[in-house]
Amino acid sequence: MTNNALGSREGSESYLETVSAELRRLGHDVTFYSPRCGQMADRLREQGFEVVDDAGRLPRDLDVVHGQHTNALALVREHRPTLPLVFAAHSWAISVEDPVAELGAGAYLAFNELTRRRLAAHAATAGSEIVRLTQPVEVSFADGARDPVDVVPRRAVAVSRRMTTVTDRLARACAGLGIEFRRVGGADSESPDPRLDMLEADIVFAMGRTALEGMAAARAVFVVDETSFGGWVDTSSYAALEADGFTGLGLGGLPSQADPAVDLEELLRSYDPDLGTQARRLVVRHHAAQHHAAALVDLYTTVADSGASPVATDAGTVAQLSQDRFSLEGRAVRAEWEVARLRREVQDLRARVVRLRGRLARTRERVKRLRRQRDRAREALGETVSQRGRRGG
Repeated sequence: MTNNALGSREGSESYLETVSAELRRLGHDVTFYSPRCGQMADRLREQGFEVVDDAGRLPRDLDVVHGQHTNALALVREHRPTLPLVFAAHSWAISVEDPVAELGAGAYLAFNELTRRRLAAHAATAGSEIVRLTQPVEVSFADGARDPVDVVPRRAVAVSRRMTTVTDRLARACAGLGIEFRRVGGADSESPDPRLDMLEADIVFAMGRTALEGMAAARAVFVVDETSFGGWVDTSSYAALEADGFTGLGLGGLPSQADPAVDLEELLRSYDPDLGTQARRLVVRHHAAQHHAAALVDLYTTVADSGASPVATDAGTVAQLSQDRFSLEGRAVRAEWEVARLRREVQDLRARVVRLRGRLARTRERVKRLRRQRDRAREALGETVSQRGRRGG
């Protein structure tokens, strides 16, 4: 299994951790490759998995590649060009999630309707099978022992590294209802495993796989991010939210609530403790990692039996171009924001200069007035001294 990075526990990383455990329970060995290994790689090693950061050191007896992110996958294809490949795409918006025909995938895997539509429309997938599975989360028989959410919500947690302005809105809405609010995933609030933080809350604000993990914990889950509000996950909203990958974009048939005029406090008033029960039932029925892993094995077997697809001889070039594009996109966005920040600073400095010039002009005028007052005082003092001198003489 490949991934762009195995550092912090984010969406694709948590997916790999979840399905690899179930594949191992089914008797299959899993090896991970990423050119950027970190905390998540260490975590997987602690669980007994082999993790390598050099594609040349991959085991020789691999049967299939589960490829995620073209930049990492292409480096593997340099060394294993004949291995059957399943390419898995998690996002419709990230460049390294786009398929590349030259890498020779035997099948493509999508986890929501947005990504499936993009894969189906992509020229690289022409004539290939596209398999649609739901996102998996860990489901255990012991989960019934978890505490249910309270009848009246007391605690809420927002789990996201990317929330900015919406966090303040959520905090104000919770404060208005007497709900304790905190955020996990910000610069000052990282958590090695946010699932543990969710267990302490009644309400989980999240999106994507994080929302599903909140559902698996039987919490009341509210799908939200900076661009949209999907609202509560329940039996009526589930199908549309699942189609959108629990992003709340409103493209799965559920009207988006991205309007900033949305009254969050009013939405939170509709909290019902049964939301946690509904969420848990939906996860068990549609997102159990056990079923997902079994479906993966079926797909791997089909692709392996079909033989390897042709792979371009310049896989290294594909890897470099994919990584360069991915890096340049991030650098371009960061550069745009840096330019905007510097422009704001320049504007602020100019405004400060204008204010200082005004203060300087007022100060100079005051100095002039004080000098005139001083001169008049000296003149008056001189006249007084002269008069006294004449009287004394």
